[in-house]
Amino acid sequence: MKGRSQGPADASRRILDPLRITVSRPLVLLRLGYRTAAQVQEKTSRLLDEEIAACAPLVKARAVLAPFPIERAGPVLRLGERLQSAARTLRERLDGCDTAWLFAATIGDGVERRSATFSEKGELTRSLLVDAYGSAAAIALGLALEEAVMRECAPLGLVATRRTAPGYGDFDLEAQRPLVELLDTASIGITLTEDCLMLPAKSVSGVIGGRLPGAGREFHPAGRGPGAEDDPMGAAG
Repeated sequence: MKGRSQGPADASRRILDPLRITVSRPLVLLRLGYRTAAQVQEKTSRLLDEEIAACAPLVKARAVLAPFPIERAGPVLRLGERLQSAARTLRERLDGCDTAWLFAATIGDGVERRSATFSEKGELTRSLLVDAYGSAAAIALGLALEEAVMRECAPLGLVATRRTAPGYGDFDLEAQRPLVELLDTASIGITLTEDCLMLPAKSVSGVIGGRLPGAGREFHPAGRGPGAEDDPMGAAG
């Protein structure tokens, strides 16, 4: 685990490299639209197992996270010196919170490049399977970050909320830009396009609040919400 100072969260900003994640076969199947393994044809199942084995070493999961005090001015929330939003999605998720953790994480571009290579060769089935693995890995990133923030909250007597992210609900995707600036995501290899999409593509970002038990409205706390197939943050990628 490495640390590097940046902005108002100098002492608390953390880089998790490597970040341990688990990409399960059932999660990959869900990204392919299968609810059970019995639905998968034998040939597809064999190809999937081959690609899961090939993709696992390509995952280079790493993340950066930092806590910021939440400032409120009417409907506007402000985190750090740059990120501010009046989004209802963000206000509801951070209801009762005085601190929020910003995070960004990526699996690198190895899986993405493998999928593109198969696509260029016309091996579309393998390309699709690899892409599904990458999307499942992106979901695993988000779940791992929720667990990381839970561990940060525990010594403070706080309960972590589930995450939300720029681009979800009415939380403007443009908020991605101040988020990556506050975290210095370039330090883990994440950059933004002009349209505020993250590169590598299999990357996630977001906001997780920390509140005292019983404070604010109760949404699904981190680690105890819907399954990954229902996770709105898992739909990206």
